[in-house]
Amino acid sequence: MTKLNKKILLLLIATVSVLMVASLVNAQPSQPLTVWTDKQEYGSGETGTLSFVFVNLMGKAVTIKKITFVYEEWSAYRDNQWEGNQTMEVNQAIIAKGVYANSTKFTVPSDGRAKTTAVFITIQTEEFGDLHYSFSPVSVLQSSRYMDQIVMLFTVQILAIGIAAAAIAITIFLSARRPSVVWKTEEESK
Repeated sequence: MTKLNKKILLLLIATVSVLMVASLVNAQPSQPLTVWTDKQEYGSGETGTLSFVFVNLMGKAVTIKKITFVYEEWSAYRDNQWEGNQTMEVNQAIIAKGVYANSTKFTVPSDGRAKTTAVFITIQTEEFGDLHYSFSPVSVLQSSRYMDQIVMLFTVQILAIGIAAAAIAITIFLSARRPSVVWKTEEESK
């Protein structure tokens, strides 16, 4: 390989390296809001954490006034108030390409509303009004309606099998073992 070919190869490697690093530096998130939970699934009455990160992709500063979370399947009007939603007062300015990260606690209802639900998030801003987003469902474990009866049935079945096995074992044991008195009487009668 000549010196000129080595220089061209070295220049080509340096150019490709710079382009790869530049693309990583300029990488932008595809969505302005990222949301996740602390667990994959929750049980009825369990408390969880919904974390979120908002990236200001608007090109100018944005003032977040409040953020509202609506758990669609958990909404209910009880005791003169709505349940299944939360509002977080923020009142914070986020610069262009700036990030706002926070989290909120939620509790899965312990009544008939305890089921998997989508979360609708509204970010109220001064400059752009309401920004609406939806989050894939908060997953709630659904146990069988008749799980107690199924467990009881299996327990009774295991006990019945045990009693039947013991009865068979006792029958075999007693039929294989005859008292010696009975043998003598049978021999004498022949």
